[in-house]
Amino acid sequence: MSTQANVTLSGPAFSFLLFETSKCSLFQQEGFLLGEVVHKETKTITDNDQQQVNVTDNIKLHSVLPCPESHYFYNKAGKINKNQIQEFLGNQFDKVIGWYKFQRVSNYRLSVRDKAIHKQLINFFEAQPELFLYGMLINEVSDNRSTHTFSQRFFRYNRSTYEQTVIRIPNLSEPKTSYKHPEPTSETFSKILQDLKIDRKTTQDLVVINKIQNAVHKHIDNIVGELAEAETEMFELEEELRHLQIERRLKRLNSQDDSDEHISFENELEETQASTSNCMRAKAEKVTNTVRGRGRGRGVRGRGRRSSKIDGIV
Repeated sequence: MSTQANVTLSGPAFSFLLFETSKCSLFQQEGFLLGEVVHKETKTITDNDQQQVNVTDNIKLHSVLPCPESHYFYNKAGKINKNQIQEFLGNQFDKVIGWYKFQRVSNYRLSVRDKAIHKQLINFFEAQPELFLYGMLINEVSDNRSTHTFSQRFFRYNRSTYEQTVIRIPNLSEPKTSYKHPEPTSETFSKILQDLKIDRKTTQDLVVINKIQNAVHKHIDNIVGELAEAETEMFELEEELRHLQIERRLKRLNSQDDSDEHISFENELEETQASTSNCMRAKAEKVTNTVRGRGRGRGVRGRGRRSSKIDGIV
């Protein structure tokens, strides 16, 4: 019996991961990977009538949960804060299948502190070491800053070594001529089918497809408003956080009694407040227009700590 492991990254999760890392203004960012592990056994019989069993562990990555700041759940020595992790994850605790680190360097490697953090997280989440992922995300920029290259590598701790796993993105990394194996549907879609109670023996296929499509659109319409409210609330919190950071820096400058730096910072404060207000107003208008224009069966894409809503759509 042979065992293999690969990583399946869905299209929405991949775009969400690129979006979070590209908009990150910090030198590095950490976060948690959310998903599930699917075990698949394939039995084959050889010409000698010998049965072989191939076990494949498919680690399906559905979404990511970025931390609000760098070194959020561990200290400089690499010791994790368990209480802070539990408070941050909340009801997403059981969905964690790994963690990731993003850095804007070209020669980034797995450090000793990263290895120590990874082993502590394995014990904390009580996960199998070979099924708990570590994502290494790198952003390289050309000299004239015209080309930005994003690379992703996922590792697992197997037999005292960190080995790289294969990444597969459905409909992107597969050739058109390949045979696609069916995968289990999500809990949300299964619940929609159960609520319909369709009799396949007496109902035509076209009627079944239309009923399923209408039910999915209705489900999306119900959560579009919730996603829009979550986006608006997150924008307001981000704006409040910016103002608090500016006020903290202003108090620090006042305590230093540096008049020249104080004057320059007041000008910076006015420009930052003006740009922040314009940005928040544009985001709020975008959310409102999205709800009005795309609420009829298309939905909106959330981000931040509302990643569980995204899982409900897919």
